[in-house]
Amino acid sequence: MPRKLPRNGITPPLVTPLLGPEKLDRKAFERIINRTIDAGVTGLFVLGTTGEGPSLSTEFKWDVVGECCDLVDRRVPLLVGLIDASTEDSFRLAEYAATEGADALVLTPPFYYPLSQDDVLRWAERLIPRLPLPVYLYNIPVFTQVPFEPETLARLAQIPQVCGIKDSGGDLKKLARTRELLPDMPILWGPEEVLLEAMAAGATGGVNGGANLFPELFVALHDAIAAGHQARARTLQDLVARIGREIYGAAPGGPGFVFGVKCALEDLGVANALPAEPLTILTGPAREQIRLATNAIAALAAEI
Repeated sequence: MPRKLPRNGITPPLVTPLLGPEKLDRKAFERIINRTIDAGVTGLFVLGTTGEGPSLSTEFKWDVVGECCDLVDRRVPLLVGLIDASTEDSFRLAEYAATEGADALVLTPPFYYPLSQDDVLRWAERLIPRLPLPVYLYNIPVFTQVPFEPETLARLAQIPQVCGIKDSGGDLKKLARTRELLPDMPILWGPEEVLLEAMAAGATGGVNGGANLFPELFVALHDAIAAGHQARARTLQDLVARIGREIYGAAPGGPGFVFGVKCALEDLGVANALPAEPLTILTGPAREQIRLATNAIAALAAEI
């Protein structure tokens, strides 16, 4: 029986733990997957931005998807990221994910070329009907440089395979506009430091990288917001915001969230801190700052 796809709750974008270049740390991957599932997440998302999907080779993406499907073992819905400039590579990965038992795909616009919204519409209208699984449209223009604008999302939502939106655009006004245009569409929000505000504006859940670190905290935050427990939600949201400031913000320049999540997972004894190329392992004062912040936040998260 098909699993119910995430409409709300927390769906962590899984880290891809590495032992070396293009070498998956399967034991660490299993620990990350099990601890998030045990915390009560609604689903899992592999090969996303937090999972460094764009930095991985096509062959290694297939390996990661196969291992993830095996480790998840159909306990929760599994979403697979299609973040690629190549339409055909995206299509082939989607077909493989479907044969391995994934449940849905998360699709960004192609990056590199500055596409117009008309270009995006034509591309998506050609590709999505070919895909073998339901599709979440993934808006993350800070990296793709090509947005899914609210009006574009509304048009694409008419395609039967489109089942939801993953919005990491960070624009609450555009989020509210998307909700206005699509009153019944699941919208899973990325920027975790404002999940409370995003759900007030129309988001239904979160796809938050910090849930790799403290999954119980993120599940508790979502549930408090959904239940209308504003005081508790604000307390938990303030703690989540510290992850961004003190862990992601410690790394000097670049994708600090990748360094931050991977270093913090090492400090928690879950996985090592090795990122995918072209990044190199973080050292120096920033690394010590992350360790101190992780320990402090972990102590507070344990009391929720």
